[in-house]
Amino acid sequence: MPARKPLMSPARPHRRFGFLAAIPVLAALCGCATPASVRATAYDIRVRLDPATHQLHGETVVTLRREPSQGLGCAPVTIEFALNRALKVENLTGRGVNVREHTLRAPPTTAPSSAPDRAALLTIHRLVLDSVGREPTLTFEYSGELIQDVQAGEKHGQIHNLMMAAHISPEGIFLDENGGWYPSVYHDPAHAQGELATYHLTVDPVSGMKLVAGADPDEQGAQRSGQLVWSGKYPMPGLALVGGAHQVKEEEAGAIHLALHYSVPTDEQSRATIEANTGLFLAAAKEYLKRYPPLIGPYPFDSYTIVENFFSSGFAFPEFTLLNQVLLQMGPRALMHGYLDHEMLHSWWGNTIYVDPADGDWCEAITSYAANYYGYVLDGDEQGARNQRRNYCVGISRLKPEENRPLGNFNRPDGPSRDIGYGKGAMVFYMLARQIGQDNFWAALRRLTNEYTGRYANWRTLQGLFEQQSGTKLDAFFRQWVRDPQTPRVELQTATWRERDHTLDVTLAQSPTAFALAVPLRVVYEDGTRFDRGVEFDTPTATVHLRLDRPPSSVVLDADYQVLRRLSPAEIIPSSGTTRAARQLLVTTSGEPVSKFFQRVIEDFSGEPGTKEVTQRTASDVTAADLAQQSVLILGDAVHSAAVQALLVRTNCPIRFHDSGFEIGGMSYDKPEQAVLCTVHHPDLPEGGITLYYGNSEAALGRSDLLLFYRDSLVIFETTDREVDGSLKYDSRVVGRQDFESPQSIAVAR
Repeated sequence: MPARKPLMSPARPHRRFGFLAAIPVLAALCGCATPASVRATAYDIRVRLDPATHQLHGETVVTLRREPSQGLGCAPVTIEFALNRALKVENLTGRGVNVREHTLRAPPTTAPSSAPDRAALLTIHRLVLDSVGREPTLTFEYSGELIQDVQAGEKHGQIHNLMMAAHISPEGIFLDENGGWYPSVYHDPAHAQGELATYHLTVDPVSGMKLVAGADPDEQGAQRSGQLVWSGKYPMPGLALVGGAHQVKEEEAGAIHLALHYSVPTDEQSRATIEANTGLFLAAAKEYLKRYPPLIGPYPFDSYTIVENFFSSGFAFPEFTLLNQVLLQMGPRALMHGYLDHEMLHSWWGNTIYVDPADGDWCEAITSYAANYYGYVLDGDEQGARNQRRNYCVGISRLKPEENRPLGNFNRPDGPSRDIGYGKGAMVFYMLARQIGQDNFWAALRRLTNEYTGRYANWRTLQGLFEQQSGTKLDAFFRQWVRDPQTPRVELQTATWRERDHTLDVTLAQSPTAFALAVPLRVVYEDGTRFDRGVEFDTPTATVHLRLDRPPSSVVLDADYQVLRRLSPAEIIPSSGTTRAARQLLVTTSGEPVSKFFQRVIEDFSGEPGTKEVTQRTASDVTAADLAQQSVLILGDAVHSAAVQALLVRTNCPIRFHDSGFEIGGMSYDKPEQAVLCTVHHPDLPEGGITLYYGNSEAALGRSDLLLFYRDSLVIFETTDREVDGSLKYDSRVVGRQDFESPQSIAVAR
């Protein structure tokens, strides 16, 4: 999930880094002995918010510093500020400086490929200044209506509404650091580090709402003024402010104050669930604050707040994390690795150690490694860790050739997708830790915390720290995994046993590039015993010679996914994503009309309009020829169709259907609340999938909105319904999972 730049961390998802941080524009010499420029060093922001009218009234005092210090800057200086286009500057005054000229312009389009272009929300205010003193100030007074179409950015199956930037309404307040809710010095976000400044924020209390800002609460200042006051602990590139009609639950984690802001449902059962879940989230936050500081250094703030949000988000800011209310309602399922732990780790990476925008976003990669992956290692769950490594390889393998872009360009214009920025990045750090040793790896990250808190860092920074800590030159490693756009596909070509000298010859190949690889081979004997041996090669093909005491039966390539590689279609575990990715999709239903649950599934699998060709057939008229030509989505009782059954028999689908339900591996599922989601490889299409979704009742299908979140080949649900405020609410739990793996293996020739 991004740190908000930046959940994902959805990012996010992820802070949206640096879009409005400061950089000066140099003035002409104009005959001065020394050219003059200015930079912003401090922002003192005061705002009044009115959710009922969406209004913001603000006054921001920006302290500037004239550089260089010698001379009095006789030449005019040009500096640009960004402000939300809905806000009108009503008064602009200077102290120790004269504003000679104030003009407006639209900002350029600068959004990376992984995010919408939020620059369109802004207006650039170009100021020409003269008579610039040593530390002048500019005071902006401004007001306007900040409202966005929240639903326009909602994407079903995703938890990041990246369209949102500046919104004030009774449903909630969201003022992102890049939403232009205060004037901040503008720079080119794709190429320049923004200036880091100090921030002080004063807000009039909003009746019925709790507000949280990305800075330290100033309790003494609040008591003196009767207002809400915050001050940043470190120099920062920007400031965010959020809020809602929330209850607050608080606890202490040693010296760190924990809080959770949440809304209270109206029905008793939902209210009890939320109250229980708030305790789970606070307990999880306590656990993360125990497990990570010994690895990466002290938590950088005095408090941490989890804030329920009114739109889809998993965003991390200094001092707080903004989570979609659905995640809070999910409870333990929303505490899987990669959710709250990912957002908390952005407290270090992204929110106190900042991403240098000129060199790509490294923090989502390291955060995904430490939380989404290494969380399983810290749990002692090796199977969970292995599954994450496998999923990272699967994500890379599904990318189209034109989507192969360097990891080092993530979140830059024309940069790669989240599969690369998060998944490939996590796997790259996994391989790096194996190469230099886990102790050296974490020691280097503690040095990062110690030396770069309140500063910018980039991929070169990280490489230098890892090299210094390990004493190993890493130019080749970072060149091939961070700067090169390719990821190799590795294949076993032959395996031959030479009885005369008890040697196994294994030939491997890699394409389309020749990386330096250390690939594990698993040698399997007839009796089922096995051992793993790592082999190194850096050429398109290589033959390795293994001395063994007896002849093996087969060789398996990288059985535990320890090397980032593109998998062949047969190696990729089938999941709903396999079927959804098809360019041609056949949907088979039992008949018309299609239930509301199945209609949602069809819409989700169809993707955005125009992205694929979707055909619908009923069970009575679908033919074997139809089913053989495209990926297939089978819904409900359509599984009983003779043509469908004939297709499934040719796959490894383990489900047997009967009159009262279904059976898997000898276990029967006959309860009305049970349902199954299953995907297998299409026997006639190497990259195609067959997905079926079947329930023993309509209620069993009620959580069809969650199907896209599962990467498993088979998931068994138990879903129940209840009435809340006149409408049905569905609660579900997973009671079984399976994955259908097909590792790359080759029989040994003798």
